[in-house]
Formats: sequence, C-alpha cells, structure tokens
Amino acid sequence: MQNHSIQSSQIRFYLKKLTPNELGYRKGKLTTGQMFFVSKFAADFFPHLSREINNDCVTIRVKTASSDCIAYLNLVYHNDKHNTSGGSRDEYRIYLNTDIAPHPRVFEPHDILIFERIETDFYILNVSKPKSDGYEKLSQKIAANKLRGNHALLDTL
Repeated sequence: MQNHSIQSSQIRFYLKKLTPNELGYRKGKLTTGQMFFVSKFAADFFPHLSREINNDCVTIRVKTASSDCIAYLNLVYHNDKHNTSGGSRDEYRIYLNTDIAPHPRVFEPHDILIFERIETDFYILNVSKPKSDGYEKLSQKIAANKLRGNHALLDTL
C-alpha cells in the first residue's frame, strides 16, 4: 500500500469526483457497467489488499446517507502488473450493484463522493451534486489536496 503524509488511522474521509469513464459513459452515452476508481494513494483508506494475490478483493459495507440499507460492494485490486508475466493493470475499483445504484443515473459524472470510514470495512457514503450547497467547497478541497487526480484524503471536512 501507499504511504501518505497523514497517518492512515487519522484519515476519516475520502473524497472522489466521478468521471464519465468509470460510470460507463462512452462517447456521451451510458453503455457499460459502473464502478468507482480508487486512487492508489488512497488505497490504505480501505481494507488491505495484497499485491501478490492476483485481483485480490474484499467486500466492503457501504450505507448511503439517504438509505437505511447497507450495500455490500466488491473492492478489487486489479494488480496483474505485479504478479503475472506481461501484466499491465495496477488499479483499485469498487464495483457498484443495484443495492447502491438501483438505476444507472444514481451517480453522475462530476458528482463528489464523500466516504466516511466508520470501521475497517464499513463506510457511510454521501454524494454532493454539482448544484448542491457545499459542492464548490468540496471541489476546492480536492483541488488543494496532494493526491493526483480527483481524489482527497482528509481527517476532517
């Protein structure tokens, strides 16, 4: 796993701005399954996955702020670059299912996900839409964070 400046145990929040690609959009149309990319530099926020086990995975529990239901989602480390001859993948993904996304437009490009870690494998998920209150503040926190891309790790919001 990656090291970052704030101790992993102090980090309570992982912010991620969604992209069209991970939500299944190709050429502006929704055509494939949906998932969330997780920054390699934020991997320690989630349960440990092994570099040595090909496509190591774990189930995480995610409760959205708008529902009492818990979704069981697969977090997969696609890692054949490290353990398969000729492998090229080195990425973390959380795959969505109908428990968290009962229809394909629950999550949309540019939404900001706010994962709050409650336990090692249990998270509360809030979603900030581009026109909602607080969206710009969250977007600025992501921009100011030292993680590459549309990600941020924070101890407080």
